[in-house]
Amino acid sequence: MVMPTPFERLLQETVQLANRDATSAYSRLDELFGKSLTEQDVLQLGAFSVHLGASALGRFDECAAFQRRLLTHPGLKADSPVARSLWRGLSVVLSCAGKQSEAEEAAKRGVTGPSDTCRLAVMTAQTLAVRSRVAEALPHLRKAAELCRGLDHTDEVVAQVAAVSGNLLRLAEPQARLAHDLLLAAVEANAAALFHAQDWRIRHRMRFQHGQALLLAGRPTQALGLVQEMMEQEDLHDAGPGERFWTVSLACRAQAMRGQPKVAAGALEACQDFARRIDDAEAAKAAQSALADVEAYVADAQRS
Repeated sequence: MVMPTPFERLLQETVQLANRDATSAYSRLDELFGKSLTEQDVLQLGAFSVHLGASALGRFDECAAFQRRLLTHPGLKADSPVARSLWRGLSVVLSCAGKQSEAEEAAKRGVTGPSDTCRLAVMTAQTLAVRSRVAEALPHLRKAAELCRGLDHTDEVVAQVAAVSGNLLRLAEPQARLAHDLLLAAVEANAAALFHAQDWRIRHRMRFQHGQALLLAGRPTQALGLVQEMMEQEDLHDAGPGERFWTVSLACRAQAMRGQPKVAAGALEACQDFARRIDDAEAAKAAQSALADVEAYVADAQRS
């Protein structure tokens, strides 16, 4: 029977402690460093410290300092696979800390090819997502997906991407359902509050926002019902191209979502025409920005 080393016993205790009290567990990293002897010890400690310091606690500067300390460990061989793993971990932490130039320098020391680049991307995505920095995580996750397609299926990083992305799916699904419910409840409350507004343009804008929410919730047919109401308002009040632009832009996205490319293309032409005819400079600028989004949306729908 192989007995665990002092380092392995302490690491097991600290991992268990981290599940109850991450801050207390983090305070034991120095003790773990003192008991670490081999490269394998350093590898485990590096992975644990990034998970605990960056993902769980968000203590990026302290975590980066500890990773640099690990890179000076007497049991570590320069340019070994373990050393490169530590450099990648440091790059993740520095990226999360917003120190991009330092993160890139660390990545150069830890990356030797597409497999390592993919591993670094998925690690960064995971850490950012766990810290609720989803918008920042997305480009890293997309990069990992793109790189993963070009790797051999036997590459161990492929399994890592599958595991991390699966965990992120489980993390995102309940949040997405909650956000979906909050979105619809908020727009219903907004519609109820503004339904009797004296200015018809306020009611018109309210319907547009309601329609946008319905599209985000995947309900394009209901959104088209609001488009009809908006058009009736416009006819009643002799609306100009500004108001009509937003109505048609909503219709365009709804039809693209419904799988009606020809109808969506016709609506897009109307959008472009209304956008050109808006006189007010500020309103025209807002319309042009929205038009670019609509054009991209329709193009994506046509490709899929």
